[in-house]
Parts: sequence; structure tokens; C-alpha cells
Amino acid sequence: MNSRYLVSIVVPTHNRSSYAVPCIKSMLSMISEEIQIVVHDTSNDSCDLKKWAAKQEDHRLKYVHWSGTLSMTENYERALALAEGEYISVIGDDDTVSEKVLEVAKYAKVNYINLITPKANASYYWPDFRSRFYGNVHAGRIYIKDFDGHIEQRDCHEGLRKTLKMACQGTEHLPKLYHGLVSKKILDDLRLKNGKIFFGVSPDISSSIALSLEGGHYHIVDYPFTLPGSAGGSNSGRSAQGKHKGDLSSDPHITPFKSLVWPSEIPKFFSVETVWSQAAWETLVGTGNNSWLDKTNLARLYALCFIRHTSYYPYIIESWKMVRKNGGVELTAILKELMVLIFEISRARLKRLMRPSASNGQNIVAIVDDVALARNEFDAYIASNYPNINFTATAK
Repeated sequence: MNSRYLVSIVVPTHNRSSYAVPCIKSMLSMISEEIQIVVHDTSNDSCDLKKWAAKQEDHRLKYVHWSGTLSMTENYERALALAEGEYISVIGDDDTVSEKVLEVAKYAKVNYINLITPKANASYYWPDFRSRFYGNVHAGRIYIKDFDGHIEQRDCHEGLRKTLKMACQGTEHLPKLYHGLVSKKILDDLRLKNGKIFFGVSPDISSSIALSLEGGHYHIVDYPFTLPGSAGGSNSGRSAQGKHKGDLSSDPHITPFKSLVWPSEIPKFFSVETVWSQAAWETLVGTGNNSWLDKTNLARLYALCFIRHTSYYPYIIESWKMVRKNGGVELTAILKELMVLIFEISRARLKRLMRPSASNGQNIVAIVDDVALARNEFDAYIASNYPNINFTATAK
């Protein structure tokens, strides 16, 4: 593929200029002609990002403002379609990437790797971030776990089976477009095949499921080439305070979905658990892979909802009764999952008691005011502490 850019970083955003501007600044500060920053903005507030973008003269920035109402999934779809790079990564508007993303992309290109995903080794918490357990202790901090640059090949279908067994609660075993690198050719082929990339209400989960369904292998690298951010106004910020839940008819994340399809198998309320499961389910259906639906561990999902969302019991029971009536999940399966979850929760609490530190053993890189400053500190820390990890040197 002959492209002007090696990597396109795609940033969908809506009414979050205070985060998005530093996010974009952090990437434009990289001195490279091989990186493109794509921003699709659906803001309908004061549109400070639009005003700021209009003053930028950097050709690497492709900014589009959409004045109509779009769901998160539609915003992601339109944003992704604008990307021109040989490899594409999608991030949130409170995130950033390391300058090493280009080095990893070069390694992937030389070694004919289409999907490469970093382990979750780093994070940045904006100054407005708060959590139920630690309050403002994380505010402004950059955390990083030790890493060694090891690259491992994994099977996509095996990862998908593991994910479905866990009721699709995360992308740990899957290739990632969100905070990963994916060949544009793979995405173009997916769009041609399925009509679009994203299904359901969680684009990051959906894209990982869709990529996994294609089979073959992906590579995971023990190297943080992106820096996920958590802001007080983000979904991760809401989740940290236990506020990431609500009715489907009123939650601001859900209401922009004008033709929302919500499977009866998934409890009908908004939460991290139900949103992830809905997106995975709709991706399996939307791509014509219904045969994978039976591998979804609905007992695990119901058990999670029973433990974490007691006020939504009627919705959980309604979904379970419907599935059970059709020969699905028995009560014993849910009870078994409840016992497993109780053990996992108890173990996590014991671990927290034995190491009562907010950093949880991670290295604190610095405390800064925004993600643009965080990227500078992050890359400087990597250069100083991990100078011998060089993907360009290890390319075949």
C-alpha cells in the first residue's frame, strides 16, 4: 500500500474540547511526516475545538465538524472512514499515543503483521478524575508498569472463545483497533464485507469482535505505544464513581441511538457489563456469525449484573427467564458463576488490603495537568528507562 502516512490516529469527539485540544496538541507535537491525526467532532456546545482547529496549519491534521446528531458508533464510523494511513489506531479524546507508535508500525509493516496490540501497561488520570475508593489520589498522575518489549502471536478465534466465556467483559484476549494498530487494508475489507466496521453501542468492543471473527492471528506486544487517559467527564470517570449506569430511555450515551436494537437476552439497562455484551452480540449478528452466539456465557453476565446492579433486578430476571424458557441458562449455572465472582472479588479485596497503595505497584512517572504534558513525560520516561527496546532494530 502506497500511502502518504504510515499511521493515522483517529479521534472521535463530542462536546469535550477541554480534553480534545490537549489530546490533538500532544500528537501534533511529534516531529514526523508519517503520522496523521483524524478528528471527527459532533460538538453542539461552544465548539471551542472547532475554533482551535480552524487556526491550525498543520497538514497532518484532518478535522471535520458534523453539525447533526450522531451516536457514538456513527461518530466512530465516520471518523474511521477519513483515515489515510497504512495502519490505523482509534483513541479517545482524553487519550494520546507515544511517539513509539511509528516504530511499532514500521516493525509491523516489515514483518507483514496486520494486527498488533499493546498490553495495558500505562495510564494517565486527568486532574478532574475521582474514584469511589481513592477520591482524587490519582488526579494528574501518569502510571506505567514494567515491560520488556516481548511480542507474542495469538490466535484470534481462541481469544474470541475466551472473551465470550467471560460474557465479553473487555478486550484482553482480542486484537484492538481502539488503542491498537490495524492495517487499513483489513479495515477496508471488513467494511466491504459487512457494510461497516462497528455494531452495537460500544465501538471498541465491536471492532475487536469483528477483527477476531476473521480468524488467523494477531500479535500482542509488551510495550505501551498508546497512553489511555481517564477524565472526570468520561465514561471511565463515571464508572470509577459508580455512575456508569442508567435506563436505556434516558442515558445520554444511549439516547443518540435512534434505531437501537437491544437483544432480549441482554438485561435492558445501561451499564458497562450490558453495553459490552450488547455490542458483542450485535456484532456477531450483524456480521452473520450467529453460530458464535451460543458460546456467550450469559450466566456470567447475569451473575455480574446481580452483584453489581441490584436496583435493576427486574430487568435481569426478565432476560434470564426468557433465555431459560428457550432452553438456555439454568439457575445452577448462574449460582456457579456467582460463587466464582464472590471468590474473585474477595481475592481482589485481599490483594488491596495487603498492598494498600493507589498505584497498585505501578511506577508513577509524573503528575501533570493535561495529556499533552503527559505524553512528553511518558516518552521521556520510556527513553530514559527502556533505551534498549528498539523495534526498528528487531525488524526482519
